[in-house]
Amino acid sequence: MTQPFELNTTISNLRDLHASDLSLYDAIYLGNITCRLYEANLLEHLGDLRDAIATVKAHGLKAYVTSYAAPRNDFLPKLAKAMAVAVEAGADAVEVHNLGVLKIVHEAHPGLPIHVGGFANVYTDAGAEVLKQFGAVRITPNYELSLEEIGQIHRQVGLPMELLVHGKMPLGISDHCFLLEYEEAWGMKCPDLCQQDLFLKQGDWAMKSVGKGVLSGKDVCMLEHLPRLVGEGNTRFRIETVSESPEYRLEVGRVYREALERAFAGTDGVEERWWTTLRRHARIGLCNGFYFGRSGMEYLGVRPDAVASALRRPVAETTDYQAQGAIR
Repeated sequence: MTQPFELNTTISNLRDLHASDLSLYDAIYLGNITCRLYEANLLEHLGDLRDAIATVKAHGLKAYVTSYAAPRNDFLPKLAKAMAVAVEAGADAVEVHNLGVLKIVHEAHPGLPIHVGGFANVYTDAGAEVLKQFGAVRITPNYELSLEEIGQIHRQVGLPMELLVHGKMPLGISDHCFLLEYEEAWGMKCPDLCQQDLFLKQGDWAMKSVGKGVLSGKDVCMLEHLPRLVGEGNTRFRIETVSESPEYRLEVGRVYREALERAFAGTDGVEERWWTTLRRHARIGLCNGFYFGRSGMEYLGVRPDAVASALRRPVAETTDYQAQGAIR
C-alpha cells in the first residue's frame, strides 16, 4: 500500500546520520545549506555524500540532496560536482534555492526530480509556474506565506507544496558568520561554534544562530492543525532538525508520524503525551510561524485548552551572554 504522505527531515553530515534513528521518516535531505565550513558538510565531502545516500537508501528511504541557500559564482563548479555525485549515487531528488542553480541542474540532469527550497522565495503562483517550467516538481513556499496563500499557489500550479510542520523556521542567511567574533571569548573554534545551542534573545523575542544562518528561536508547531493541512490536500511535510540532536529528530518525528497517520485516517484528537515531548524539546517555546497571517512568534490553537497545554513548558537552563544578547 502506498504511503499517503511523506515526512522528511534534514541531516548535515555523516556523523549525525549514523547517530540518528531514521525509522520515523520517509525521506532525508542531505547537506547543510548555510555554510561550506559546517562540520563535515556533505556538500563539501563528496565521499561522505555517496556513503550517506547509500545509507539512507539502505533504510528504504528516499535520499534527497540539498544545495546552498545563497550560492556565489565561485560555489557553482563545486555545487555542480556535488549534484553530479548525487545523481551517480542514486539520489531520488535534489533541492535548490536559486533559479540559476535550478537551470544548471535541469540542463545537466534533465530527468532528475528537483525540489525548490524555502530560500528560493516563492511568493506567487506566477513565480512557481516559472520554476515548474525549469523542472521543479515540488516547492517549499516562502515561510512568510499564510496557508491561504500557499493553497492558492498549490491550486494554480498543481505542484505539491512541502510544508514545515515542526522545528525552527529558517529566517535568513548571511555571507558573514558573526559567531567567529566569539572564538576567543568562548575558547571555541569553527566549526565547533555553530554546533552549540546559541540564541539571540531580547525579552520574549529570540532567534537561533547557526553561524551564517538564522532560525526562529521558537519551534514552529502545527500539530493541532494537521487535519486542516491534510484536508487542504497537503501530503509533503518537513520537520526541520538540521540544528537539533538525534534525540529531537527521533522523538519529534515519532509524534508527527503518529499524528499524521491519525489525521489521514480521519481520526481527530491530540495526545497530551505528544505535547509533553514537544515542550521538552522546545528551548524557547512554540509558535505557528506565519501560517495564520500573524506574527511568526505567536501560537494559535484549535482549542483554548490545547493552547494552554502547548505553551506550558519547562524553563530551559541557559547561560547569558550580554554581548549581542546571546545565550547558550
